[in-house]
Amino acid sequence: MVKCVLLCLLVGLIGSQAQTPTLLRDTIWGEFPSVVRVKTPRENQFCLGTVINSNHVLTSAFCVLSYDRMRIFPARLVRVIGGDISVTPAAITRQTRTGQHIFVHEDYRPHTYENNLAIIRLAEPFHLPSNAIEEAVIRMRIVPEQHPCDVVTWYRAPGTEGNPSQEIPRQQAFNVNIRNRDVCAAERRTEFTLEENSLCTYTTTTIGVVQGDPMFCDGELTSIQSYVFLPPVTGQPQPQPQNQPNLVSTQVRFYLHWIHTQLNRTQPMPGGWNPVEY
Repeated sequence: MVKCVLLCLLVGLIGSQAQTPTLLRDTIWGEFPSVVRVKTPRENQFCLGTVINSNHVLTSAFCVLSYDRMRIFPARLVRVIGGDISVTPAAITRQTRTGQHIFVHEDYRPHTYENNLAIIRLAEPFHLPSNAIEEAVIRMRIVPEQHPCDVVTWYRAPGTEGNPSQEIPRQQAFNVNIRNRDVCAAERRTEFTLEENSLCTYTTTTIGVVQGDPMFCDGELTSIQSYVFLPPVTGQPQPQPQNQPNLVSTQVRFYLHWIHTQLNRTQPMPGGWNPVEY
């Protein structure tokens, strides 16, 4: 009986540490039709957003704030591009919209990444139904540990300078598995808790992600990327960070009430609002 228990524990431990190698790949048409690009005045940076309905896009608070995190970008300077998976050539299904209002979560905290969400209301709705744009289906079920998911990002692959056709910024995705939240939190050197509304995933290689990149589990929008941290290497005189980062994201299902409130909101954000003072 004791041997059986020990064997079960050993199998569980090995299974919890197993990780499918992370593979970055180009997405294909129709794979993530709810994912759109968000271009702000921040130079040379595209964020990603996810279509909630024809008038609204969900992204991170980081994406729509200035470098110093003190000011929301004017909505009219924010463009949302849907129906395409590459910068060029432009697809005939591409739809480009300008923001009308931007709503950042009132309790967003830049230093801790709490409530790192924002809603962009479009000046003109997307034309739906469309063969290239679709409203996201939000996952309402708990995601179990080790469950495989996909993170969608906007990426320019390194080492492709010799092939101009491969230098085009484009939509890509990579696989992750859900980690135990407590184990992940124990690897943080500054704080030792991860809120229940957070998910932690692990990659086997360094992948360039941006706050706002969405994660899909079983094809359903599950979370929005919030921050990355590198766990220290144990057994060294001075802990050194690993090359394999932990990705921490915000579960959308915990914020459904806030999201729905923004969809029906009639008042803009308070003038001069910034997350440091409020």
